[in-house]
Amino acid sequence: MDITAVITAHDEGLLARASLLSLRESVRQARAIGLLVEIVVILDRADSLTRAVFCDFSRNRETLQIYSVDFGDPGLARNFAAENARGEWIAFLDADDIWSCNWLAAAQTAARSDFREIVWHPEVNVYFGSRSHLFCHIDMDDPDFRISQLAYANAWTALCFARTGLVRELPYPRSDLSSGIGYEDWYWNMEVVSAGAIHKIVPDTSHAIRRRGMSVVTRTNALHCLPPPTRLFRQILETRQTRAAVTPKVQHGAADLAAAEDSFLDAR
Repeated sequence: MDITAVITAHDEGLLARASLLSLRESVRQARAIGLLVEIVVILDRADSLTRAVFCDFSRNRETLQIYSVDFGDPGLARNFAAENARGEWIAFLDADDIWSCNWLAAAQTAARSDFREIVWHPEVNVYFGSRSHLFCHIDMDDPDFRISQLAYANAWTALCFARTGLVRELPYPRSDLSSGIGYEDWYWNMEVVSAGAIHKIVPDTSHAIRRRGMSVVTRTNALHCLPPPTRLFRQILETRQTRAAVTPKVQHGAADLAAAEDSFLDAR
């Protein structure tokens, strides 16, 4: 099996149908170029209408492997999907978001062209719903990229395409908003870099992402949560100290930090 296409659902109701149609078309295009793709549905505390949408789609349109779980947590739902995936690669979709029809085929083609450990993201995200805007992902091979950006903002969405084994090796953390811990995808993106992998974009692909007035993201923001502690910045500081020991006259400050970041990335 080449790809496991995962869609996670909660209380999206009828909106999930548009997501399923986009997933089906992306799967169709991937299969058209010879890829083997399975579709896995994770119903995480899904309401009755959402369940009905998926059951109807499964009966009449597409074979779905449906799992009902009781995590109430997006990261744990993705971990469960990865543990049960048969594909070498895994792709995530939320049940109120939309993939471009070429997403799976283009992502697999990109993955086959580069043998580094890479998490792939669409080039453009189109946000709709309570807020509308565009967000362009940055590629870590872009000379303008700086790891220090990740200290104050998440650079990539959770709807990624990655090697299934990588998700198993680096599971998403449980969120605990009451304790001020959230942003599981931000944390995971940093851990990917810490583990020696990189994030890249797939040219000419896009996702449409729904913004809701009250969502996990808005609750996380309102509670001023932070991601769990990550190893990433400790590693960069250790690289900086090593450079200082080898080159005692190295300049301190922003230029030194940038050089340490470059040295850290050069190891990939």
